[in-house]
Amino acid sequence: HPEIKEAAERVIVVLRGIAATSSGEIAKELAASDEVISPFVLGCKSSNHKLAAMSVQCLQQLISHRAVSPRSIAQTLSTLNTVIHLGVDIQVKILQMVLPLVTMYDGCVFGETLVDAFHLCLALQKSRDPVVSNTAAAILRQVVVAVFDRVVAEDQEHSDDDDEGADTRERDLTRKYAKDAFFVLQDLCLLAADSDSIFIRVDAVDKGLVLDLIESVLVNHAAVVARHTAMVHILRERLAPFIVGFFAEKAPFTLVVRCIRIVWLFIRDLHTDLVPECEMLLSILTRLIDSSSNSNSSSGGKSGRSSVSLPRIAGMQSAKTVLGSGFPLFYRVLAME
Repeated sequence: HPEIKEAAERVIVVLRGIAATSSGEIAKELAASDEVISPFVLGCKSSNHKLAAMSVQCLQQLISHRAVSPRSIAQTLSTLNTVIHLGVDIQVKILQMVLPLVTMYDGCVFGETLVDAFHLCLALQKSRDPVVSNTAAAILRQVVVAVFDRVVAEDQEHSDDDDEGADTRERDLTRKYAKDAFFVLQDLCLLAADSDSIFIRVDAVDKGLVLDLIESVLVNHAAVVARHTAMVHILRERLAPFIVGFFAEKAPFTLVVRCIRIVWLFIRDLHTDLVPECEMLLSILTRLIDSSSNSNSSSGGKSGRSSVSLPRIAGMQSAKTVLGSGFPLFYRVLAME
């Protein structure tokens, strides 16, 4: 592999020119050179498992020490996408790089580069190896939350320019991180409804995982969503109709539980922004736990009674939480019923 040897020699020249002694200063000087990752990129492209494994490990160490040039981040993600099929050991190392790339290299992973990071996680989440699949799902949740974390910082930077209560749709689609968050939320809502994603551009994702990601957004950043008109609009136009239609059909209990948790988060955190939608969802929740509406569907035998009782129990638990929170909206819906 003469091309790898030549690239490595160029990196040795860079290393010899570093006068710093502390690890932080060395990493900073390495990050100033685009040549540093070249031998490892070529190693990944060599189709040699041993070289690829060593290259991925070296890239992981460079990334964790912030020793990769910001100009090389896109190339790094693109390279990692080419080696995800080479084995579990390499796949785990790749997953260990995704979150640091998103969180530690501020201003480098957005737009199409962020899409590449999502593609890595989504491809590995479909792995038959449970360790890889579960790790990829966990990393994906953290990446989605990190996307909205960046919006918090971006909003604080522009707090003096923003009018509280104003329509933010235009700025939601022009600010770098708010735009990413909007498109990610939009795609999650589309994927939940079995529609084609626009930003991430994937064919299909496990619906349970999609609902988990939506729940993670609402658990951690409902306030961010509420501040951005475009995000509230997506929930109103995409997510709320999906949930209403979802409860009109038979679905696996695991998905029912996830949807009920999302309903609770709607009511708890977004009831002032989505009043009609929350009233509708609360109405569905009361019908779900109503004994008379469930008795007819559970009259077909013991197995029927079991299938109805589990969602009803989950609904009652959510209703108990809502009542304990003292939301007047719930009592208004009960009066309507």
